[in-house]
Amino acid sequence: MKKIFCLAFLLCSAHIFSQKGYSIASIPEELTEYSNSVLLDELVEIDVTNINKLKEKKYRVIAVLNKLGDRDPRLHEYYDSNSRVKDIEVRIYNAFGKEVEHFKKKDFRDVSRTGYNMYTDSRMLYLNYTPTSYPYIAVFESETESGDTAFLSPWIPLKGYAESAQKSVLKIKYDPANKPKYKPQNVEGLDIAISDTPEELIFSAANLKAVRYEEHGPLMNKIFPSVYVALNNFNLKETVGSGTDWREFGIWMNKSLLSDVGDVPEGSLARVKSLVANETTTEGKARKIYQFVQDKVRYISIQIGIGGWKPMPASDVDKLSYGDCKALTNYTKALLDAVGVPSYYTVVYGDKIKWDIMEDFSSLQGNHVILGIPNNDEITWLECTSQDTPYGYIGKFTNDRDVLMITPEGGKIAHTKVYETEENTQENSANVRIDANGNLTATLKSVSKGLQYDDDYMLPKEKQEELDEHYKKKWNYINGFSITDINLDNNREEVIFTEDLSLNIPNYANPVGSDYLFCANIFNQNQYIPPRIDSRKQNLYIANGAIDIDTITVEIPDNLTIEGLPEATVLETKFGKYQIDFNISSDNKLTYTRELIINKGEYPSSEYENFRDFLRSIARLDKTKVLLKQNIQ
Repeated sequence: MKKIFCLAFLLCSAHIFSQKGYSIASIPEELTEYSNSVLLDELVEIDVTNINKLKEKKYRVIAVLNKLGDRDPRLHEYYDSNSRVKDIEVRIYNAFGKEVEHFKKKDFRDVSRTGYNMYTDSRMLYLNYTPTSYPYIAVFESETESGDTAFLSPWIPLKGYAESAQKSVLKIKYDPANKPKYKPQNVEGLDIAISDTPEELIFSAANLKAVRYEEHGPLMNKIFPSVYVALNNFNLKETVGSGTDWREFGIWMNKSLLSDVGDVPEGSLARVKSLVANETTTEGKARKIYQFVQDKVRYISIQIGIGGWKPMPASDVDKLSYGDCKALTNYTKALLDAVGVPSYYTVVYGDKIKWDIMEDFSSLQGNHVILGIPNNDEITWLECTSQDTPYGYIGKFTNDRDVLMITPEGGKIAHTKVYETEENTQENSANVRIDANGNLTATLKSVSKGLQYDDDYMLPKEKQEELDEHYKKKWNYINGFSITDINLDNNREEVIFTEDLSLNIPNYANPVGSDYLFCANIFNQNQYIPPRIDSRKQNLYIANGAIDIDTITVEIPDNLTIEGLPEATVLETKFGKYQIDFNISSDNKLTYTRELIINKGEYPSSEYENFRDFLRSIARLDKTKVLLKQNIQ
């Protein structure tokens, strides 16, 4: 009888817990400023007292204030072959706290998380809820179990821009012999507390205001409060792992994930050894192997079991001629090993936004793998998933960030190539002829290097209609043009991309009576001006520097004469330099030159308006027109 009473009491308590009186009216006004949603209450309880099992319970209450906040409740859970969702439900309340809908596990959709993967065993339960009115309150509860303890979700009380948090708590119960390490970030000056006991960690936050998205701001992980948590000893798909520091973590990866996947069939080994037989340098051998891999394999992602971290065997890649980033990197490494070229399997966060592997916090991090080849004090980085990327070129996806190299001595933090401003160039040179009616014919040669090469080198893969669309978008300020000839050259040896185009641009010069107004900057007008941001809080962040150089030579017809040549202009700021000049020769040819230098860097928030002024001035000056007067006989 006593047991029945206790059970009834617990069930009643759980029901009361999920029926707290939340309402929109009770939200403090400061939490609604710049907010699309407010996290009213959150409790996440994680139990890792057993290294082989991770238990997690979530209780989350989100007030959605408008349509832009519909994604913020995050009404989903993930699972795979080594984990399960024991229970999941959602209750929807109106603005006054009255329950209007209740969804149970059977109401959730169960779908594969295939995405860009050919196959994966990861799945998702999600609720596709469409609200009938705003604001509303969503109460989300879930309970999950996993056999993996390698991933402890970071505590991030502010989940994204325009989301505030009234209360958020994370509790982690653990075995005192395997206490989690943790790393707080961006918590200074906020109502955030950390309680550290011999058996439990508690992180709590209260009344965190929303962070407004501001263009050209720093990365989210430089702004949002968070605490990263990891076990020094963990289980990953029935593989015991350890990593008190990066050296030990790398030793574990070498032993458990990489040591038994490097065998390549003898026939292929003989082939690559023959391929490099006449090469006398490390780079010469590596270039031949890299080209061999690019010609042989293609990228397909397969994520099954430990496959999210362990590469597919090199012998399988050799046989099947495909693999994901781990498999293709490991295969390239195995072939390089065979010809005596050392290389390092390297974990990285691949994204055009620069994310670093945390140097002082060893744990399972990263979402991509590349290969590093040591060259004295330098590392040559190889992107092994692409059939088109040049040897030693990594571009915006993996440049300039901290990565984890797996060496024979263990894990080491390294930094990928930094493309300096003077390397990221685009040089445009054009010869233009204007006819008596203001129509243009032009030939353009555009040469791109460094990170600007990254923007264009895949263009030869595009279909003709896609190329047409590319140039229409690039020169959308031109009211109609046709490309009569195009030649694209991807020089992979020197990492230079060249575009040679011939164009017709009818009615380009604007008639003014019998005269014409003509904009000499035909092919590189800046139209981007960052939006105005009142009371900006974040620093100004310019991720990459670049240099554009334009030279346009214009042949003026005999019936027209240039009148009032615009003056040369120079703008010089801490963000960069801009200069234009106009000159006319004795044979009635106009030469227009333009140079724009943008410097990368981080600047105080007070400089944002000056940056806007710089780009606004460039946009105005790029439209500078020349008056072409009709010769009166």
